[in-house]
Amino acid sequence: MPVTKIGSRWDHSGYEGSLDFYRKDTGASVFTITEGGVVGSANPSGGGDYYVDNNAGVDATGDGLSWATAWKTLATAITAVNARTGSSNYAARCRIFYKADSETVNLAALPQKTDIIGVGSCDAYPMASIKGNHAPLTEKYGCRFFNVRFRPATAAILWTLIANNNGVKFIGCQFVGSESAVTATSAISTTATELLDVIDCDFDGAFSADVIAIGAGNASGLKIIGNTIRGAANDGIVIDTGATYSNINGPALIRGNTIQAAGCTIKDVPDTAICTDNDLISAAATGTASLDINIRLAARNWITDATKGALYPGEH
Repeated sequence: MPVTKIGSRWDHSGYEGSLDFYRKDTGASVFTITEGGVVGSANPSGGGDYYVDNNAGVDATGDGLSWATAWKTLATAITAVNARTGSSNYAARCRIFYKADSETVNLAALPQKTDIIGVGSCDAYPMASIKGNHAPLTEKYGCRFFNVRFRPATAAILWTLIANNNGVKFIGCQFVGSESAVTATSAISTTATELLDVIDCDFDGAFSADVIAIGAGNASGLKIIGNTIRGAANDGIVIDTGATYSNINGPALIRGNTIQAAGCTIKDVPDTAICTDNDLISAAATGTASLDINIRLAARNWITDATKGALYPGEH
């Protein structure tokens, strides 16, 4: 965009205490400099940037192109992303900046090739918060969540994922197991979902079933790295019978997690996952009740169970 089409405004309504650079033709913010740094810098991939403010946004009249004209609901932004057409959008990634104290919604669709970035704070939590049990069915790939807190609305799975959700990633998020007398069964449950990443997330509270349950079908490229699971009432990470992997994206990698569970910390039934550098605490007995992984694909895991603590594998 030519520089002559860019204007600047200080302390403008919606940008109090900030220097905002905006498009003169539309009035939409391009990027804003606040005391904390640059906000909303131009999308490097050429995709669209959208803003959701669940407190002050308006779906009916907002255009979602700035905080001043933000939409109210995440679903409205997702619909806008999925309506984008044209070859310039094929490989571009969109971004949704999401500010919510606690939006209540069950997401039925994900945005195609989009980053949903939680900003602001919900109470003492420096992230966006969403309350619901999500089972997206529409074929949309490559959605990534950053800094979002997921809470259960009903005693069910927080995220149910299928092959239509390939490439979904949760990075720096929190999954709440029990809140306000509602206990989720699992945080994430998948069937034939490829390229799932769960990285640097917290899973807190007594999920009543497996915290992360990887079901049957192609689970190639699965990465569960650097997470903390605390207070699991059942098992931690379970890869079930029938989960398969292709040579293209490879088998599961479970690395650098801290897991506290009443039952099995990691249960890899197909014996195909690479498990390294995990710190594991279980109330179950020594053996497969507390840790069940392939010894030939394991390295430097520490397991403290009901009777002892040991490095797994040890010498063999």
